[in-house]
Parts: sequence; structure tokens; C-alpha cells
Amino acid sequence: MSITVDAHDSSLARPRLASDAEVLDRVHRTLGPVDVVVEHWGAHRDSRVLHVVTRGGEQAVVKWHRDAAPHRRESESLQLYEIALGGDAPRVVLTDAALRLTVLSRLLGEPAAGTPHEHDGDIHQRAGELLRRLHDAEPPRKHSRFGSDIAAEFERWSVAAEQLWGDGADPADARGVRLAQERALAREHIAAAMDVGELDHVPVHGRFAPQHWIIDPGGRVRLIDFSHLQFEPRIADLLWLEYGPWRDEPWLRAAFLHGYGRIPTDRDELALRAIAATRGLELLVRGSARGHAAERALGRSMLDRVLGTTLF
Repeated sequence: MSITVDAHDSSLARPRLASDAEVLDRVHRTLGPVDVVVEHWGAHRDSRVLHVVTRGGEQAVVKWHRDAAPHRRESESLQLYEIALGGDAPRVVLTDAALRLTVLSRLLGEPAAGTPHEHDGDIHQRAGELLRRLHDAEPPRKHSRFGSDIAAEFERWSVAAEQLWGDGADPADARGVRLAQERALAREHIAAAMDVGELDHVPVHGRFAPQHWIIDPGGRVRLIDFSHLQFEPRIADLLWLEYGPWRDEPWLRAAFLHGYGRIPTDRDELALRAIAATRGLELLVRGSARGHAAERALGRSMLDRVLGTTLF
């Protein structure tokens, strides 16, 4: 499963994010002079993205990370799966490990999130077709450790939760009691996943959602942001859809699966609920510890959904 960090880690102990000036100096040496037309920060200011235009009119995306792991994942995966994804993913123009920098070709189109494309069944079907190509880019690797790995990860976040809110032993602390009860209920999903046995692990995008789908003027779906890619069970890539747009629009799920060409098995569903319980707790803890309200709200929503059939 994914590598996590301590919920209470200090940004002071983390690597420095390279400055715009350092990065643009490196870009200029490869692309020549460029003009910055769009700039934004990644989540928690852990990455920086610039859309640039060369003097010849060519567009590129300049992206660099604070940490080495997401930079390595993105640059390596885009090169490894270039043939499988073709023009439906960015092309690597330049990579610099010292700056944790990757320069990418800019895909024509706009993100689906926040547009009618996000709720368009045809778009979800094409997204399913695209994800199938990524998952089939390498032969699956069979692992039997999913259950133990997800259980260990859940318990790490459970310990962090106890450090924030206590273990629920004090009956006067209503919030601590409720959160302890929720963790106990979530463990039922973790326990169920311990019995799923061997699962195929494939290249999983890790943030497969409309925010990272680029829709071109012809309605073609392309994919960006490969900084979370790693080998996990296929079903892990449905997390942000199941607990996002599909929650209230199940026909989008049907359209996606038609394009994807695989129907999740009962074992897949058990694995997904365990992943959702772990990710929900992670987001709740991290968001609370760092004061990020949106992250905390997403974690709360995900946990409520996972536990809903039990609580209500």
C-alpha cells in the first residue's frame, strides 16, 4: 500500500522546495526563454506548477516537488507507460532529480472537474477505457499481503488519532468516545479484507478522478498527475470515484465500468472498503493535525460513507 507520513511531522524537517528562479533557470537552459502564463501550488504547498510558453509558441507544464518520491514516481511512470497511454498522458520533456523537477508537454483541453463533463456518462466510459490501458500496461503482480499491509497502515493512523483525540476511555469526552467507536467499526472492514487472499497488483494512478481528467474539444479523455502512481490492487483506482461523483450518480459508475471492461468482484469490494476506511481516517487525522478543513471534511465524508450501513 502507499507510504504514509507521520500526522505530526514538521515542515521544518522536510526538504526545501526549489524556488521559481532556480527552476526557471534550468528550464531556460533547455527550452530557451519562456513566459509563465499560469501558476499554482499543489496540495499543502508540496509542489509547484507553472504553465509556460516558449518564444516559439510551444506550451509546456513545469512541475516540481518538495519530496523526491512523487517526482520519481511521476517522471518514471510517464516514461514507462508512454506507449500504453500514447498521447493521452503528458510526455516528459525534461527531468532533473536535484530540483525534483519534471517538464511535461501540455495536453490540449481542460480538467473535467467542475464542468458538465464531470457528470457525463460518455466521459466516464472513456475514462474507464483509459484506466484499463494503464492497468494493463504491465502484467499484474500477484501479492497476498494486501490484508496485512492495509491493517498495519490503518493501525498507524489509529494511533495518530488517539494522540489527537484520546482512546475514548473517558465517557465525559463525547467526541473521543464517538471517534473510538468509529475506529472500532472501521476495523470490521479491515478484518474482512484480511481474508481476501491473493490480489493482482497493477500500475494504479492513485488519484483517478475528474480533477485529473483533461477533456479535449473533441471529448477525448486524457490523464495528468502521476505523482501518486504505484502498484496496488486495481480496485484502489475507483476510490475517488466511488466516494465522489458516483455517490449520487450511480449511472456514471455503470458507464465507467462498461468502458473499463471489468466488474469488481466481491473480494474487490471488500478491499475497497478497507482502503476507504484507511484513507478516510488518514484524511481526518492529517486534516485535523495540519488545520486543513477541506481535507478533514473529505475524511469525515469518506468515513461516514464507509460506516453508514453500520451506523444508520
